[in-house]
Amino acid sequence: MHQANENMERVARIGIVGCGAIGRAHAEVWEQIPRAMVTAVCDSVPERAKEIGARFSAAVFEDLIAMCASGCIDAVDICTPSGLHAEQGLVAASHGLHVITEKPLDLVAKRAESLVRRCDEMGVKLACVLQRRAYAGPQAVTRAIQEGKLGRLLMCSASIKWWRDQAYYDSSGWRGTRALDGGVLANQGIHALDHLCWMAGPVSEVLYAEARTEVHTMEAEDVLTAVVRFQSGATGVIEATTCSNPPLCSRVEVVGSEGAAAFDDAQVTVFGYGGVDRRAELQQDGGKLGGRSEAMAISLHGHHLILSDFAAALLEDRDPIVTGRDALPSVQALSAIYRAAGIQQ
Repeated sequence: MHQANENMERVARIGIVGCGAIGRAHAEVWEQIPRAMVTAVCDSVPERAKEIGARFSAAVFEDLIAMCASGCIDAVDICTPSGLHAEQGLVAASHGLHVITEKPLDLVAKRAESLVRRCDEMGVKLACVLQRRAYAGPQAVTRAIQEGKLGRLLMCSASIKWWRDQAYYDSSGWRGTRALDGGVLANQGIHALDHLCWMAGPVSEVLYAEARTEVHTMEAEDVLTAVVRFQSGATGVIEATTCSNPPLCSRVEVVGSEGAAAFDDAQVTVFGYGGVDRRAELQQDGGKLGGRSEAMAISLHGHHLILSDFAAALLEDRDPIVTGRDALPSVQALSAIYRAAGIQQ
């Protein structure tokens, strides 16, 4: 960690790779975190990197390896297309740098697993922006499940019925591609899929999966349905689409033998066990994440929670709130569902 002089508090020096819309959003969030600063930015499009570099007085790079070797950063924040996350994370970890990636950890389980292993080998921290895990309400429900208060988990579900217009997919060449973006499950649905894995455990079996491209002109799916079994024994139904106009909320539900819970985004709307409604016992800190029809019409509060915790984890030498290992089951589930749907990754 960097310390300009003995009278200054240590700060985590962050290098952002990927200066598109989400990279700019991350830079703005980092600016609000007192114990972190963006000291370098990198993008294959020089103009984008220069724009953000000038805005935040950060060194500008076109090459990730050069940024990682520069000595001016402690960690790399990966804000590039999803199919590049593990590859770029490996570069950063091999230079002894800590890593935080936007969701998902990668599109392919084997690559994500390689990144987790490499970070462990290099003794660097790995985090992922899965912000539902940072909210107090979902945390309390997951603790209750782990403590057995909802009894034996029986079933759960995730419904992500959002809208994206064709202009969204046409806005960049990588959007809607299998290699770099994935389809609706990998992109819009990954938060809900991770939420299920967080509560019910990793997916042990895919019982049914179907992926279709119905409304948009693109390679990847815009409609996906899957039925899975989790290691807890619960069955799960997953529905995801970007064809719902108007869009509906992102809803997750879980039913146990002694209780149940439901969420709209990260907001707990149902929570009870032992025949008692427990919602009044919860501390809820927002949880409406947005993004139902506009990709960047999202709340950045969850990002602030994740990024500020990551900076603190570096400075305090502890695990971040969402580690790479925490993020791995949703990528493994993603790969298993795509494989069952006949999609080659």
